[in-house]
Amino acid sequence: MKKTKIYSKLFLTTLLFTTIFVGCVEEPPPTKTLMQGNWELTSGTDAAGTDITSKIAFPITVVQLTDDNGMVGTIGPMFTYLVYGGKDWVTASAKIAQLFDYANLRFNTGEFFVEAGSVEEFTLEGKLQATAIAGGLSDLLTIFNVGNGWLQQTIYHKFLHVSVSFPNADGKNKTKDGEYDTMVWEISDASVGVYNYKDASGNYVLWGGWPVDKFTRATFIFQKRTQGINEIVSAHI
Repeated sequence: MKKTKIYSKLFLTTLLFTTIFVGCVEEPPPTKTLMQGNWELTSGTDAAGTDITSKIAFPITVVQLTDDNGMVGTIGPMFTYLVYGGKDWVTASAKIAQLFDYANLRFNTGEFFVEAGSVEEFTLEGKLQATAIAGGLSDLLTIFNVGNGWLQQTIYHKFLHVSVSFPNADGKNKTKDGEYDTMVWEISDASVGVYNYKDASGNYVLWGGWPVDKFTRATFIFQKRTQGINEIVSAHI
């Protein structure tokens, strides 16, 4: 009888400590929540480790991610490089500077999609469209030798299975409100490209102007900023 009481006390004590321990373990916030905010690209490298940060900055790469899956920022050059690569980049750069009117805060848009909870990948879609009044996206596509039959003014470049991580998730370098301040995107061989345009009724139509498997494998590191993207871009003009 005494042994039974002792075992019961030990069981209850163990259960109590287990409950306390489990209650003290902090669940990571949902990945989508961590991704939201204003981010500045601080490092971009291709699969060979070559730094491409300055190549895609006109004059800086920033992106705002919102809770309704919205994406806006100076992301046109980044998506252009991802899809078409750097082969004709010198020539393309001059045209990019004309087509994307970031000096007047006319930004590109897109969307991102994340599963619920804590996950390690997401879907990224950029709406590649000229933002300047003069010129159009077809002028840029011509430089990359896209066939006349595929010239469009707006193309939706989607990448599935993009890796997302937060290197500061060990708790060593968090911002004051607990959000992680460094975010890494990796577009790898596991990623899948899907390119579309829209018909007159707004329906997606597969765009075959460029091979979907020829995208640039790259890693992008972003730092979270407290300033708005208008303020960040204006400071670099």
